[in-house]
Amino acid sequence: MFPHKGRLFWSVIAIVVVLVALLPALAAYRYTAPSQRNDFVTHPWRGWSFLWTALAVPADSRLKTSGQALREAKRLFRDSPVEPVEVQLLFVAKGKPYSFVHGPPGATTTSTVTPDYRFIWQVTGHVTIDGTETTLVAALLDYASGAALYDVRSELPASTASPVP
Repeated sequence: MFPHKGRLFWSVIAIVVVLVALLPALAAYRYTAPSQRNDFVTHPWRGWSFLWTALAVPADSRLKTSGQALREAKRLFRDSPVEPVEVQLLFVAKGKPYSFVHGPPGATTTSTVTPDYRFIWQVTGHVTIDGTETTLVAALLDYASGAALYDVRSELPASTASPVP
């Protein structure tokens, strides 16, 4: 088919093929939570699923950016002992439950949510429990609807400090 092409030609073709195969995985690696990044390194074809989902985001999604998600988390936890500090995008399996480990050190549990959409925002927050400030998963927010799929307040002990007025 290409009888007179040299080594440089085939090297360029190989590099282009590798880049086309890996580019979506690199994008997914960049935009998802650190806890999921290894999945895209070890299974780069998942990047294509991520890319397709990202391109098909519903136009009426409420939390399209991390800024929108963090503002919603701060609104959700206003006047509560939880202070949202960070949001990270999670890419979950279509139509399947997503399980995650959460809770303060020494009292971690596993919860499961079933989101309607493949993107969810994981909200990390600070809370003071028994005089010790702890960072934990405070909420999971649905990307499309903005609904709280999980809220840590239902699991906080009574000794949780209230916010300073």
